Amino acid sequence: MPMMKLDVICATYNRADLLRNALASLAAARVPPGLAVRAVVVDNNSGDHTRRTVEAFAAQAPWPVLYLFEQRQGRHHALNCGIAASDADLIAHFDDDEVVDGEWLAVMAATFADPAVDYMGGPAFPIWRAPPPDWLPTGAYTGVLGIVDNGPVRRAYGTPGFEGMLTGANCAFRKPILDACGPYSDAFMYAEDRYLWGRLKEIGARGWWVPELIVHAEVPQKRLTRDYYRRWSVQEGRNLGKMAKGQAGLLLGAPRWKWRAAVQNAAIVTMGALFGSGSPSRRFHAELDLRQFAAYFAARNLPFLPEGYYDRA
Repeated sequence: MPMMKLDVICATYNRADLLRNALASLAAARVPPGLAVRAVVVDNNSGDHTRRTVEAFAAQAPWPVLYLFEQRQGRHHALNCGIAASDADLIAHFDDDEVVDGEWLAVMAATFADPAVDYMGGPAFPIWRAPPPDWLPTGAYTGVLGIVDNGPVRRAYGTPGFEGMLTGANCAFRKPILDACGPYSDAFMYAEDRYLWGRLKEIGARGWWVPELIVHAEVPQKRLTRDYYRRWSVQEGRNLGKMAKGQAGLLLGAPRWKWRAAVQNAAIVTMGALFGSGSPSRRFHAELDLRQFAAYFAARNLPFLPEGYYDRA
């Protein structure tokens, strides 16, 4: 069996201590026969001891480590930097606040043994450092915490009844597929996952949800606040609105189902405020949906409004 080369890209920003744990978990993962691994760490303009951490790890790592520095702020810039430096057959992504399962590399290699698989994604299970609050919304908003779980069954992305979207928290690709998609766009702040997902569908790439491809993600305390969720939902709405420009069949710039959902969510928020009805989680979920809809409408129809930056790290 020919040797497959795999580059594992980890983009990092000012989280050297978490990065140390992430790299240690990768070093501890079993490397199956026929797979040559290299870690590619892209320092996205960190001001802490990230470089020293990577150099110390490289001195004792079981396989090569490439350190890259990307001064332009933004995860999409960091990932583009790592991909451009790779000559591997396969490229995988995981985050600096994650630890990979011991069989992560082996599962990846076994799945790519099927030439029909172009890309894959797997779950990111939470590592709770504090009890989750009762207002924590579920569904689409689990992504705010980096949690990904599309169930225990392998399924092809894009098949009827399966709404899972590939996310960058835990994924792998054949390099030619990433090359065909082109670099991540810098037009959509924090939306590199959604952008790549759209490109994968456009080129007809074939991917699988692989529940055995497991990582565990830290849930930082700073994300367990309502304000963090509110900022996240607004930015998500802005990106969706910009991506919707040029779409036909919209009512005042939005699909009819979005208007219906906005009315329903406004009713939930109002009834909750007046009478305390509904669970805290459901009420907050409706509030976030309303904020996202407002940001979507503004970005779709009022492009002159300023767009702010906030740190999602």
